[in-house]
Amino acid sequence: MRSVEDNIDVRRFMDLVCKQVRTRQMHSEIREELLGHIEERAEMFMLEGHSEEFAVKEAIKQMGDPGDIGKNMQLAHRPQMDWKLLVMLALFLIIGLVSMLSVYYADDSYSVNLIERKLFYFGIGGSLLIGFYFLNYQKLKRYSAFVFLFIVILMAASTVYGQLHDIRTTYINIGHVGVNIITFSLIPLLIALAGMKPANLWGRLEMVWSVLYRGVLPVILYSISGSIIYTYIYLIGFLVLTWRTRKSIKQFAMITVLPLAGLATFLITRTDHLLLRWREFRNPSDSEMWHMGNNADAIQAAGWFGQGFGKVVPRIPYVLYDNVFPYLIYCFGWLFGLVVGILILLFLVRIWSISTIHRDSYAKHIATLLIVVFGFRLLWPLLMGLGILPTVTLDPPFLSYGGTNQILDMAAVGLLLSIYRRKNMIPSGMEEAASMKAA
Repeated sequence: MRSVEDNIDVRRFMDLVCKQVRTRQMHSEIREELLGHIEERAEMFMLEGHSEEFAVKEAIKQMGDPGDIGKNMQLAHRPQMDWKLLVMLALFLIIGLVSMLSVYYADDSYSVNLIERKLFYFGIGGSLLIGFYFLNYQKLKRYSAFVFLFIVILMAASTVYGQLHDIRTTYINIGHVGVNIITFSLIPLLIALAGMKPANLWGRLEMVWSVLYRGVLPVILYSISGSIIYTYIYLIGFLVLTWRTRKSIKQFAMITVLPLAGLATFLITRTDHLLLRWREFRNPSDSEMWHMGNNADAIQAAGWFGQGFGKVVPRIPYVLYDNVFPYLIYCFGWLFGLVVGILILLFLVRIWSISTIHRDSYAKHIATLLIVVFGFRLLWPLLMGLGILPTVTLDPPFLSYGGTNQILDMAAVGLLLSIYRRKNMIPSGMEEAASMKAA
């Protein structure tokens, strides 16, 4: 029996089906599936004593109308919108806007219109979100190594040349705008890391180089910048990705030694600062430790339904940034804080679900690393405001005033939407093929 695939009627049937499916990368898999069904049916007819030609034609007839099959295939493999993630993002943005409105009407000392600036950042972030949604995220993978190197160079330059208003910082001026490179770097650096050669494909010498370059060097740069929390976030992201792509537990243990040693060295040099934070955390009511104490007083005074919109800002420091959660609870109450906490958990669970349903390992790695980033930056400020975790400088995404963060965070959500959009457009052999490639 000659190959059924060589039969002109079979080829014509498969061409008519694939003509209806606009996702071209699925055509080979659809053809393989159709061919398997036709071969099975043709063999059954031949076992009944029919000729090969009759068996093939009858098998094709039983498959049904190729146009209808193609339309059903198109529905199965068309782009998808993650409306749940988008609705949760919209809720976060509305809460952030309401927070800025409340602060602006409660305190007339702000010379800048917070709402106009917030909407300006929202416009840029929304444009990037739409752009990334329609972008094929897989095309970013080829640039991963270049982006990683570029961000590392920017970080190094910011530690040497960075300044803002003649003060040495990690800001680099781009025209009239100062960009905090350390804040800017985290999401692009981790996304680039997701597209680079996985740990299970490293040789011995390559493992040493990769650990030093991808693990130790960024930890050192974040440490030099003085950002303890960003050092933690990057290191945990690096370790999580390494764990997912490791050859063995032994290899993972070897890889973790140097980055953890770099973190330990950094923490030793910051002992005084860490002890101060610890004392504040253990004694928030101490008159010298006003930060957490004021947060606790404001939350205690909130009650279930809060003090109301636009109330005078209590002595909560940094209400536009790190302490936006205590201020929101003060204005709108414990019940509102509970709802926000549930929204945060649902948001993180939704990202996790994206990482589990996708076939593409690159997409899985991006989603996993963004869980690390958003998990830290949403949960830590919330728990910090409640006095459960020590004070750090970390403004929550979507809710705070920070422009660079809001733009990057919305772009990251756009990338997640792009990943979800293509979840049914990835051939089943994608993951296996990707594991054989090195970025």
